[in-house]
Amino acid sequence: MTHFKRGLSAATLAIAMGYSAQVIAQDATLEMGGRLMLDYTIADVNSPDISINDSEVRRARLFAKGKYGDAVSYKFEFNHTTGGGIDLTDGFVKFKPKGQALSLKVGHFKTHNSLEEETSSRFTSTIARGAFTDTFSLNRRLGVSVGAAGDNYTLNLGVFGESVNGSEFEKDGNAVAARATYLPYQDDDTVVHIGGSWRYRNNSDSLDPTVNDGLRYRQRPYSHVFNSDNTGGLLSSGRIVSTPRFAKSDNLLAVEGLAIHKNLWVAAEYSMLNANGAGTNADGDFGGGYIEAGYVIGGKRAYKKSSGAYDRTKVDKPLGEGGFGALALVARYDTLDLQDGPYRGKLDTMVLGADWMPTKQTRLRLNYFDSDATNGAAESANGFIARLGFDF
Repeated sequence: MTHFKRGLSAATLAIAMGYSAQVIAQDATLEMGGRLMLDYTIADVNSPDISINDSEVRRARLFAKGKYGDAVSYKFEFNHTTGGGIDLTDGFVKFKPKGQALSLKVGHFKTHNSLEEETSSRFTSTIARGAFTDTFSLNRRLGVSVGAAGDNYTLNLGVFGESVNGSEFEKDGNAVAARATYLPYQDDDTVVHIGGSWRYRNNSDSLDPTVNDGLRYRQRPYSHVFNSDNTGGLLSSGRIVSTPRFAKSDNLLAVEGLAIHKNLWVAAEYSMLNANGAGTNADGDFGGGYIEAGYVIGGKRAYKKSSGAYDRTKVDKPLGEGGFGALALVARYDTLDLQDGPYRGKLDTMVLGADWMPTKQTRLRLNYFDSDATNGAAESANGFIARLGFDF
């Protein structure tokens, strides 16, 4: 009799464990995927005169994401680029109870700034984002943020430490960032979006103003392909405008606007940054932004309410399914002003772009750019960037 009871207990335990594993498997989801973006640039730099003919793996990413129950989601993504190692891009867990507006996000992710930075590189209007986003280092960091989203608004506030990637300068310090968006009008054909964001960043409590240390602000002539090697060292790290490392902290304020009506869209952003000089270094007041307009033939730009950003472009009739895909045309003016006090550098860029999307996950892109620099390492640069991109 005792032997029977023990056997029954073991069997019951095995059934219970199996049932628990089944429940966990039913509640947990796992999705894996990635993206690949290959760039090729042909360009001329003037005064000094340099010709560029180069390519790079701009992004090669793999991710795993999913949910556990109705309240917890996660994402972990790794990226490789030409000349770089393997970096962690996103690595976070998000808590959002079903049916609730509030959420909590913990991990490594972007600070809450800019329409373009909140938009995936798969869905941006041009191959390169606005110059100010890179110059002002709107990047990913370790942090915690709280957010809320509804049918016509988003609101996010986060506190961040260092980035797990990049140089020691980029790793050091901390930041606080917030972004809010609002849709004053929306219907089946139209979305009107307005928003604003703020970020305060402190580089280091132990900054030594007597050495070449601290925050700096610099930018390439549009294409990421530019580097010291293919410019013969004439453009340091490929940058055409730059400041020295001089700031211990900075404060950024930005505004943004977007309107999508059927096949047409227009958008604009502008950011103002005040950099606080370390020691006897002068402060700097800088700015940058863009304005653009575009039209989609055979599709439509899409908007994601939960993040207040662009979503995947809709393709009405994909290639192989009775159509030829969608074609997006865009014109953009981009400006970056780093001229204040002892600091010099201004960059104005015109961009014309054409994107063919044979399917919703495949994109062939061609951008023509013409950049004019004031007080830069060169006077101007112009050329073409082609990108093959797909995600899965």
